[in-house]
This record gives sequence, structure tokens and C-alpha cells, in this order.
Amino acid sequence: MLAPGTLLQERYRIAAQIGKGGMGAVYVARDMRLSHDVAIKETLFHDDAYRRAFEHEAKLLARLRHQALPKVSDHFIEGNGQFLVMEFIHGEDLGSQLVRLGKRFASPQALPMVLKWGDQLLDVLNYLHTRPMPIIHRDMKPRNLKLTSTFDIILLDFGLARGGVTLSVDSSGATTPESDERKIYGFTPPYAPIEQMRDGEPDPRSDLYSLGATLYHMLTDSLPSDAMSRMARLINGNPDPLRPLRDLAPHVPEPVANLIHRSLNVTMDGRPASAREMREEFARARSFASSTPLTATPSVISLPSIAPRPPTTAPLNNTPSIVSPSVPLNEQAPVGTLLRMLTTGSPIRSVAFSPGGDLLAAGYDDHTVGLWRLSDYSHVRTLKGHTSSVRSVFFAPTGGLMATGSDDETVRIWNASDGDMRRQLRIPGCPIESIAFSPDGKLLAVGGWGSAIMICSVEGDQVHVLDSLPCPFVHSLSFSADGGLIAAGCYDGAVYLWNTVDHRPAGQLGGFASFIYSVAFSPNREYIAASSQMSVRVWRLDDQKLIETFQGHRGPVRSISFSPDSQVIASASEDRGVRLWRLSDGELIAPAFDHRAGVASLTYSPSGRLLATGTHDGRICLWQL
Repeated sequence: MLAPGTLLQERYRIAAQIGKGGMGAVYVARDMRLSHDVAIKETLFHDDAYRRAFEHEAKLLARLRHQALPKVSDHFIEGNGQFLVMEFIHGEDLGSQLVRLGKRFASPQALPMVLKWGDQLLDVLNYLHTRPMPIIHRDMKPRNLKLTSTFDIILLDFGLARGGVTLSVDSSGATTPESDERKIYGFTPPYAPIEQMRDGEPDPRSDLYSLGATLYHMLTDSLPSDAMSRMARLINGNPDPLRPLRDLAPHVPEPVANLIHRSLNVTMDGRPASAREMREEFARARSFASSTPLTATPSVISLPSIAPRPPTTAPLNNTPSIVSPSVPLNEQAPVGTLLRMLTTGSPIRSVAFSPGGDLLAAGYDDHTVGLWRLSDYSHVRTLKGHTSSVRSVFFAPTGGLMATGSDDETVRIWNASDGDMRRQLRIPGCPIESIAFSPDGKLLAVGGWGSAIMICSVEGDQVHVLDSLPCPFVHSLSFSADGGLIAAGCYDGAVYLWNTVDHRPAGQLGGFASFIYSVAFSPNREYIAASSQMSVRVWRLDDQKLIETFQGHRGPVRSISFSPDSQVIASASEDRGVRLWRLSDGELIAPAFDHRAGVASLTYSPSGRLLATGTHDGRICLWQL
């Protein structure tokens, strides 16, 4: 294993190991020459045949160009190691996401997205299989897939092309040299066809089996029976133990289920003949799926009564105080001066100021919430109880309460002064993406991967469901300043509006080709803005006319916020930058606020004198405005 800090080729500085197997390891490293992150794959084989195989792989992969493949940029041999340098794809692999959120992928609402990924994977398999020297991946599985910030799929961790010098690996990962005729592929039993498990020679149809197993897992949240066990049962005259896909996921249209089942045939001849043929059939099955309406069952919320427990720490002074006297601002410093960087240790999904500006809350990927006191930048406490990533945090306008929403399908209500959890709302089948209190604190809106937005009444720490508003996947929620409207930024590229009095639709804003990441009303109720991909759009609220589009980010814009005076929009992006846009003329009013990692969330302090940002590398930055 290479230690962090190791410098290779006087250019690549190892940051951390991110994967390891029987054949080698994968690291994330910093390219010191070009100042960006790369992935470096190290192979652990050292004789001449293996070296030739490695060089063959590197040259072959360096010529590949496809939107679903990482780009290979370099290869070298140093010491006893052989290294392949490729584009580093940020984010969590699909296998890890399935462990945490399998029910999300297996939901009827996620079906169009999973089918889109299936089409993208068939496209890249067809590209690989039809190269002048065909490439068979040999280990397609969720852990070798990543999602980009635009929710497109990337295929990682290639094997070697057929016909070259290769290496052989058994199911335990041990190498088995066989003179100069060697194979360098392994397999993962639930996703591997019988020919690979029996050390046979794979062909393109082997990748189709692995693709079918991967789609089966995503659509059902269940691993398929492995091919060896299935073959043994079939040889003995017993039924195939592979459960029909629609038995586990009845929402999957029959043509899609039948095609996936055929790709999982234990014999190669029983599978589709090629990725091209399967993709054409898959397209017909997808068109059938899109023409068949899904019936959504309204989500049910259980509201268990939770008895208050004694405070675990001394209460905070809960009297609202404006942040300006307590946070050390430098009146002579320019806009965008970094006042403080708080290191948390976990990627940050959401940040929020308390109504008085004396506290800052952050929701983390490690299932916890952090509270910070801004008068001295001290960490006050960590709130525990969620069992998955905390996607949204929001302070109630009055009463000292705070709400948090998580992928674990719950919203929790906390007393911010002592960290006591007062109430839990469970929404089965709906991992939470966003929550929002109305300006008067009497309503709480909850949205996520379910089929509706839940509108709840709030009285003290008592919460009751009032209504559900049918809606596609929700990524962001916002109430207008007067509380009369609620907006939802959704995964279909539209912003939906409702009146909060009668819960009737109040319009729909579009123009985006992809997911809405963030939506916000201006405090003066004149404007509404939304972000998608690398742009921000602003509409005038009274006639819903588009008045401005802000562009300039080089990555998806994850979060936006209006300044308290409604004159400026702040935008946070995966490109590691935050920009301030003047609404009157569309101009940038300060240089970009640069961060060390992608920015997931931002928020203005109540006074408008501070901007807080939360990043993927676990840092909260406080900027002077």
C-alpha cells in the first residue's frame, strides 16, 4: 500500500487509497502539474508477461472516448509497481448507495431513472464490444458504477481486451499464472455469468449477464441468485432459484422484466446476441414503460409520541441576537473575505442559521447534525438519531425548534437550545431531500423521493399532517416571504407552485433540461429563482416571466440563496466556487469565493453580513459580506 504523501513520477501525490483487490489497489492522487485530482490504479504483478499485459491495457484504454467512461491520461512503471492514471470521478459508487438507499432505487418513481442508466450502459457496452480489438469489461456491478453530478452513469474498472496477453484470477482474487497465456479478469458471484465462474472464456454476452444482474439488483433491492447455484439446480431438474423480477417489483413493466430475465440466462445462447440488439429491444421496452401511467399510493406518516428527556448539556441562551456584535467582522476587508473555516470531518449536505443568527446548523453524511455558536466559533453539540445522510436542516422562525430531514425517511424535530429530540415523523418510501418551515412557523413542508409533498401543521412541538401534494421527486422546497406560496424544485426539470391556503396549484416554471437542485423566493416576494446544471434562472413572481439567467459556473449549481435585501443571489457549485450576482443588472459583484471541494449548500445570515457554505470535504466556510 502506498502511504499518503507518496510522490510518483515527481508529479502525482497520493492522497488516499480508495479501493483494493487481489490484483492491486486504487488511489486518489493530486496531479501537481495540472492541479487536479486523478485516480491511479496500481497492479501488483511483476514478471515480464504481466508487464506486457499492463502496457497493452494502458494503450488500449487511453484510446477510448465515451461519455460513460473515465479518460485514461498516463501509465508508467515505478519501482515494483505498474500504474494507470485516469480521470477521478467524485462521489459515492452505486454499490454503496444501494446499501444505504436500495428502496429508493426500487421505487416506482425511480424506474425512469434506472431505465435511463440501463440504456447508457448498453450504449457504452456496444462501444466497447465493437472496438477494432473488442473490450469485454468482465466485472460490471454496482460498485464499478458511479453517478455524475448530472445523474448520468460512469463505468469504472476495466478488464483487458480479448486476444492480448492476459492474467487469470480466481474467485478469491488470487492470481494463477499460466505460462504466457494469462487472463486479468475476476468476477463477483451475484453478477457473474457461469462461463466466468467456471474459468471459461467470456464474450460480449457475458457483460450482458452482468448488466442484467445489476439492473435486477437496482429494480428489486435484492441480489439475484448466483449463476453457479442456478446451474446446479437446473442440472438436477429443480426449478431455477432466480425469482421473477416482477414478483419483487411489480411496478416494472413486463417487457422490461422479460428482457432482463433473458439477459440472465445461464447459457450464453439464451441471452441477447449483442449489446446493440439488447439496446434496441430495451428502447422498445422503455417506450412501453413511459406510456404506462404509474399509480402512486399516498405515503403514510406515523407520528410516535416521544417523551422529552433531560438535557445532556447546559442550555444555551436562546434570546435572539443579531450576529454583527458577536462575530468578528473586519469592516475594512473586501466582500468575500474568509472569516473562519470550521472542519467537521464529514461531507456537508445542508447549512442553516438560527433566526437570531447566533447558531449555525449543518447536516452531515455521517447521519449527524452539528451545531456551532458563532460568537466564538465553538462547536456546541452533535445531534444523533438519524440512520442515514442528513439532507436538510431548517430552524423554525420561533420557539427555538429545528427540523432535520434524512435519507432514512424521517424528519426529526429538535430543541435547539438543549439538543433534545421532541418529535419524529416517518414517511415510509420517501427518503427526505428537503424540508422548509413557513415564515410564521405554522407549516412544515417535507419532500423527497416519494410521490408527494407532505404539508404539516406545527403547534409547539406537535406536528399533524394536513395534506399531500402530488409531485415528482423533490430536491428543494421554499416558502414565499408572506407564506402564501410554496415552491418545489423537482427532478423533471420543473418548479411547481401551490397556494398554501387551499393547496391548489399556482403555476409551473420550466426551461431546464435536467434536475432542479435548488429553489428560492426573494424576501421581498418579487422573484423566484431556481438552479439546474450550471445555470440559475430568475422569474418575476407576479406574472411568472423569466427575467434573468445567470451563467458562468463550470459545474452543477447545487444551492442558491437571495440576500435579505433581495438585491443579490448567491450560487454554490460543484466547481468549488460561490458567486454573487446582482439582480438589477446580472453582473458579478465580487470574485468567486474559492473552496477546496465542491460546495453543496449555502445560506445568508439573517443580517446579511455573513454567508455560510458547506462543502463535500467536510468544511464550513464563513464569508464576510
